[in-house]
Formats: sequence, structure tokens, C-alpha cells
Amino acid sequence: MYLLNTSHDNFMGKVKVAIVGVGNCASNFVQGIEYYRNDKSNSVGLMHRVAGGYDIGDMEVVAAFDIAEGKVGQDLSLAIFAPPNCTKTITSVPEMGVIVQKGPVLDGWGPHFEGIVTVSPEPECDIEQVLRDSKADVMVILLPSGSDQACYTYIKAALNLGIGVVNGIPVLASHDPEIVRLAEENKTSIIGDDFKSQLGGTILHHTLMHLFQIRGIEINKSYQINYGGNTDFLNLQTPRGSEKHKSKARGIKAGSDNNFDLSVNVSYIENQDDNKTCRIWIEGQNFSGCPVTFEGKLTVVDSANSSGVLADAIRCIMVAKRMGIYGRLDAPSAYFMKSPYIQMPDELAYKATDEFLMNP
Repeated sequence: MYLLNTSHDNFMGKVKVAIVGVGNCASNFVQGIEYYRNDKSNSVGLMHRVAGGYDIGDMEVVAAFDIAEGKVGQDLSLAIFAPPNCTKTITSVPEMGVIVQKGPVLDGWGPHFEGIVTVSPEPECDIEQVLRDSKADVMVILLPSGSDQACYTYIKAALNLGIGVVNGIPVLASHDPEIVRLAEENKTSIIGDDFKSQLGGTILHHTLMHLFQIRGIEINKSYQINYGGNTDFLNLQTPRGSEKHKSKARGIKAGSDNNFDLSVNVSYIENQDDNKTCRIWIEGQNFSGCPVTFEGKLTVVDSANSSGVLADAIRCIMVAKRMGIYGRLDAPSAYFMKSPYIQMPDELAYKATDEFLMNP
């Protein structure tokens, strides 16, 4: 844990956020803002309490989109607790005055959600009009993996209005020259793609392999197994999971020139709710070819693992806007995401992002 500008003397005002997808990640994030706002001396679990002059409590969700009956038409303070959301309850959230709007369904729903997510019969909203009315600064994409069409629809709507984007799912929008051009033309920025958890399987696995390599261990093969009980894990059991697996593998191997055998997989275990368990196994050789095997286990609340990263990424967008930096933000993308356009060693991405966030 580290802090910047902790006196909060350099107050920059509110950061207005639009959320796309009111699932467990949105629930934890909204609860977390309320949790820290009510305890201004608390920085436990944060990478930055204050970053670029913005306290975590300065973030304010001003718009939210979903397609699920039970969420659409509800105040966001209620929708974040509606089934099938199953994350840990951190704190109560007072009425926010933000009504969840029904966005376009497109590929944001699939038959594997039958009986779990019912599409709301409400008419679809005009995304750009909702964003204009809300005066959002940053949009965050928290859709199910594989929602390519929906992801692009929301991103283009935001960028057209000069609203920055944080893309938390494995759709490689920030790699698309047209998306980057749109951000540049409308004087805003994008961070992507696919959240690298604050302390998740990807970053832990990557760090362990880096340790093996700098200590002279030749890695032969490795695997990572993740399991949990939220709808994200259910979704990843379908062909939609293929891009997530590729994204995790890119993040694990980032910066490595060792073409070892790596397998990544995900399982859905209903009674685990939003608890995620990751098991990592690495096999290699040390001095004189003697075998070395590592096996480890990590357990976290899955959605909480993205919230700290999301909070910092949002504030990077705000700092970039203030500095007149537009387009794709490469260092924050490398630090916060599994599949950035440019992969960087973690220590370099961390240093560059930290310096970026220190800008007054």
C-alpha cells in the first residue's frame, strides 16, 4: 500500500463515472466508494487513497446500464444487490438517485444465462443521451466476457462525447486504431484491456515465473486453474471463455522470452458465489537439471480484486485529460490490464503509472 498527496490539498472536484454492467464488480466498486468516503482516514487495501489530486471518495457514479430484469429501472443502490449478484456485502448504500437504464442487448446475453438472467422488457435507452444528461467523465466497461458488439457500442458512444473509457473485459478495443483515433479526435483517452486483478492469479503467476527466471530456473511447463461461483465463471464455461484464457496467458507470459508449455482454465462451482480460488503449478529445472516444482493457492473475493485497479485507472483518465494527453494510455494499460497494446515489465509499468498519478 502506498499513498500520494495524502493531505488532499490539491482538490480537483468530483469524478463522474458511468458503469456499464451492474454485476458483482459494479456492486463491490459502488459499495467500496461509500465505505471509504465514510472513513476518510482509511487506506487499507488501496493502491492509492488519493491519486492525481482525487480522493477515492471523490468518485461519484452518475449513470448505470444493464439489461437484467430486477436491475433495470431500479435505483443503483438497490440494483447492486439484486440477484444474481452474490458478492460480499461491505456496507449499506443510501439511495443514489441513479436509475439503471436498459442498454442494447446485442451479445451481452447468451442462452447459458437462461433461468439466471432475465432480459428486462423495458425499451432500450439512448446511450449518448443518458451520458450527456449525466455529464459523465469516465465510462467503465464491466460487461460479460465475449460481449464484443456491446462493448464497442458503449465505447464508441462514450468516445464520441469526449468521455474517457476503462475497458475491463477481454475485448481488445484499445488495440483498434479506429478506437484510438476516435479518442484522440474527441480529446479523451482509453485504458484497456481486461483487468489485471489487484492480487489475482495472473499477476501472482507472472511474478512467480519472473522470480524463477531471474534465479536461473528453466521453466518447462505450468498451469493455472481458477474456480468460483459467480456469473462470470458461468459465462467463461462457454466459447466466450476462449478470449479470457488467451488474455490471462498473455498477462502471465508478459515480457518472457521462454516459450514454455502453459495451460489456463476456469471452472464454475455454484456454491462458491463471488469467492475465487486460483491454483498455480510450475515445473522447472535448476542447477545441473535437477527438478523444481512449485504449487500454490490464492483465495480472494473476486469482484473486490478489480475495484482497487478500477479506482486508479479512472483517475488516470482524469489526469490525462487535465494534462492534454489523448488516445491510448500505454503505461496505465500495461500496469492495470492483462492485454494492453504494449506489454511492459511490471516494475516499469508501476513506476511510469505512479509518476503519472503524481501529477498535480
